[in-house]
Amino acid sequence: MEKKRIGIIGGGISGTCLGYHLSLYDQAEVTVFEKNTVGGASTAKSAGTVCLFDDSLKNRYWDVRLYGFESYLKMEAEEKGSAGFDKTGTLVVATNEEVEKVIQTGIALAKAAGYTGEYITDKDRIKEILPDISTENILGAGYTQDDGYFDGTMISNTYAKKLQANGGVVKTGVEVTEIKVEDNKVKGLKTSEGIEYTFDVVVDCTGPWSKFTGEMAGVDVPIWHTKAEAFFLCPPGKKLDYTFPVLKYPEFYALRAGNNIFICKSHLSMDLNNPMHAGQWDPDKLPATGGTDEYFIDFLLDQLEAKVPGIVDSGLVSSWLSYRAEPKDFWPILGETPVEGYLLATGYGGNGVIEAPAASRDLAKLIMVGESTPLLENWAFKRLLEQ
Repeated sequence: MEKKRIGIIGGGISGTCLGYHLSLYDQAEVTVFEKNTVGGASTAKSAGTVCLFDDSLKNRYWDVRLYGFESYLKMEAEEKGSAGFDKTGTLVVATNEEVEKVIQTGIALAKAAGYTGEYITDKDRIKEILPDISTENILGAGYTQDDGYFDGTMISNTYAKKLQANGGVVKTGVEVTEIKVEDNKVKGLKTSEGIEYTFDVVVDCTGPWSKFTGEMAGVDVPIWHTKAEAFFLCPPGKKLDYTFPVLKYPEFYALRAGNNIFICKSHLSMDLNNPMHAGQWDPDKLPATGGTDEYFIDFLLDQLEAKVPGIVDSGLVSSWLSYRAEPKDFWPILGETPVEGYLLATGYGGNGVIEAPAASRDLAKLIMVGESTPLLENWAFKRLLEQ
């Protein structure tokens, strides 16, 4: 049987995960192009949280969360450290009844799948888990010891190795400079090497760059960039004397990073109509560190003062700015576009680590056997045209 030639643009978690899932098909001939390093750029600036229950992914897609979580646990079981798992547990705080209901439903789903989870209203118990938290103005908190966070760069490199072991090719330091389109159909692409490649399918997995990559194919990819502004804090006393869990509020999340605390504004709390929060910017102009806005550090310090006052006097160690790719409805864009053979796997926003495994599994099936799934239908490009 003739092989299907697939070119993937982008070697972050989206591109490498898709490449791996495609490589499981004998008829797939896969090449991934990454202009810098595998798992760099926005993937390297991911918090990597795959919490068993929080508001980052609606409970209707809880199977997506579970598939991602268990994919990485399997990866860790095969080779320790390959997914960079730090099992800190997660504490998700309920600030109102709507959030409380989301948490409780998520806990029920997690327990049904064999994981631990409890909804705690005893505020002394909550403070045992996170001594520096304020329990004023909260209804309770969901807690599990079973999850934590992963490392997107390690995961991407592991997927790349698995892809190569299955016969796929990963080209690093190679930039795609042109997507070849004839009669509204993809024919291949050209790279910075000066080489032209012929492909049956080209998949854009460039995340924040897909707005610009899409222009090469003649497609207006409807994403905005929201600011992922992250700060690393050195807690008072230089080191915490307890395990700081992944901490989730609707407005922000925090986790331990060595002896420091990583804190970032939640992507779902970003206002796409606010030019301070969102726009369409050039990710290539982002500095490796710094670049953050005073607005965000003020916002986060205010949040800490009200909600985790025990660490509000932390020192600022470093910061970085990244861009998340966000459609207007905050869901990814997967699959076919108006140009035949040019597919998208972008727009994951702050949920790339959570969503990429299930999305890649389904997208690989669509590419190789022409079979769609409810997930692909829900997150298809055409929904945005209708909107």
